[in-house]
Amino acid sequence: RILRDVSSIDTSTTILQGSIKLSSPVCVAPFAGCRALHPDGENAVASAAARVGTIYTVPNWASIPLPTILESHCCQTNKKSGDTSNPSKQATSPLFFQLYPHKPPNPQEGIHREHMKALLEYLEATSSGKIVAVVVTCDTPNNGNREKTYKNAKWLVDINEEVGGFPMPCALKYANKLPQVNEEGHSAKMNWDDIIWMKQECKNHQMKLIVKGIMTAEDAVLAAKAGVDAIIISNHGGRQLDGTCGTVEVVEECARAVNDCTNKMMEIYVDGGIRRGKDVVKCLALGAKCVFVGRPILWGLAAGGEAGVVRALEILRNEFREVMQLIGCQSCTELSIEYVGKEGECIHKRITKTTPMQNNHSTQWFVPTVCVFSLAAFAFGRSMGSSSRRN
Repeated sequence: RILRDVSSIDTSTTILQGSIKLSSPVCVAPFAGCRALHPDGENAVASAAARVGTIYTVPNWASIPLPTILESHCCQTNKKSGDTSNPSKQATSPLFFQLYPHKPPNPQEGIHREHMKALLEYLEATSSGKIVAVVVTCDTPNNGNREKTYKNAKWLVDINEEVGGFPMPCALKYANKLPQVNEEGHSAKMNWDDIIWMKQECKNHQMKLIVKGIMTAEDAVLAAKAGVDAIIISNHGGRQLDGTCGTVEVVEECARAVNDCTNKMMEIYVDGGIRRGKDVVKCLALGAKCVFVGRPILWGLAAGGEAGVVRALEILRNEFREVMQLIGCQSCTELSIEYVGKEGECIHKRITKTTPMQNNHSTQWFVPTVCVFSLAAFAFGRSMGSSSRRN
């Protein structure tokens, strides 16, 4: 749309039912092993997210202990607010924590509930309210066929030579009260009953529950019925189920399905495939509340540490603002599905609007007319051929 006043664009938005305000709808996704790309690792990412005013989702397999990440995030938030006198002051820009539930010792359960309960208690006590939501990844009953990384001998040799190997996970290094896990690995038995149980446990510890890995409208509806606070549409960066849909392809159907549920408060986020500002606009127009970005953040981290992550987030926010101006929207709340068309749809509409085939009166004469002209041309060609042979 044109000729609208877009001299001032508000890129900010709110998530989790308005409880968190973001400078833009671009958040930072969880990804393990950040110290393989930069010595500051997750500390740099957490600090950069605080500087920009957005969410960082601390990964379960972070290569730096959680208390250290919290300190980096909190100190940067206090610098932004002008208060450097109290490093333990609660951050105004909160964090999420992503986790993988462990296999259960009890065959009647889908996850190790005792371990999960102790973990939530540790998160609440350690973060002092800075971690406001738990993101449970649900699309990893196994690790997929990682032929380019973990199952690639050359990749393992290269990463060992370049950075000394993949960093060991130590996010929960100081969580001494967690019960021992007899069987390592992700649970393949996790089900919606476990999600309902986790929702109540999170509520008991003043945290929201977000389910990550949704790729169908049917599962979005089940998540809404389970009472979760938000879902993240994600295909795990395309590294789990080979040949699955892209994330943007399922946003609309999930949004429509959730809108028909009784739990309309559940929000939809998107993680995966976000490379430019226009991608953010598309996801929001299709029904998402915000997006999470992974690889571009890693590229920024590798190139420039904390400053590189800040720059990556700024590029996406600036591009988002530019696209908003070009389509005539002043704020995120104005975005709707009318601003997004399917590939080739605009050209198709122009053709169908101008062709005589669209007119019913013209249509009934179109085929006979073509046939008459074709027969006439054929007869004319025959007569000319006969005339030339006689001559």
